[in-house]
Formats: sequence, structure tokens, C-alpha cells
Amino acid sequence: MSNITFSNQRSSTLPVVLPISWIDRLTQLARERGINRSALVREVLQQTLFADEQTHSVDNKDA
Repeated sequence: MSNITFSNQRSSTLPVVLPISWIDRLTQLARERGINRSALVREVLQQTLFADEQTHSVDNKDA
């Protein structure tokens, strides 16, 4: 499986390496939503990280 490095050159963040099939799907989703692929990737990563933080805070409350 081929991978492609996807990064926003204007930011100081680390590049994200994704399979090409994911990039194709992200491009399709971005077009459907009328936003660019970088914005979609940022949004997905933020939602994923935020969801992970919520999971950890719930776990910590139970401790």
C-alpha cells in the first residue's frame, strides 16, 4: 500500500502520513462539503483529539 505525506507547509505542525486511498476519500469528502482537504484533515484531527480528551476525562472521573 502506498502512503503520501500530507502537511500544511504554512504551519509548524508535523506532517501526517496517510494511505493514498484515505487521501482520495478525504478529497472527495472535502469537495462534498465545499472546503479544502487541509481544512477537512484539520477538522477530523481536532475532533479525534477532542474525543480522546473527553474519554480520558471520563476515565479519570471514575478513578
